[in-house]
Amino acid sequence: MNTTFDYRDTPLPISYFETKYRLSRVTIWRYRRAGLPAIGVGAKTFIRESDFVAFLERMNGQTVNATPLKHLTKEAA
Repeated sequence: MNTTFDYRDTPLPISYFETKYRLSRVTIWRYRRAGLPAIGVGAKTFIRESDFVAFLERMNGQTVNATPLKHLTKEAA
């Protein structure tokens, strides 16, 4: 079985989206109330970037750039 890895399917902490998309926690909370899927692990909340991008596209009706931040990838280390 040979499947390709898509980094956008990895659950990421809310702080990632605050940094990359320059959003506040309140905005992300509002998005979650509006239907953005999230994964709760204990007191932490994670969101898949693929879910986030799909949510924004549904809300705005346009394509959103979903490239990873350089300082959060292995290549920048």
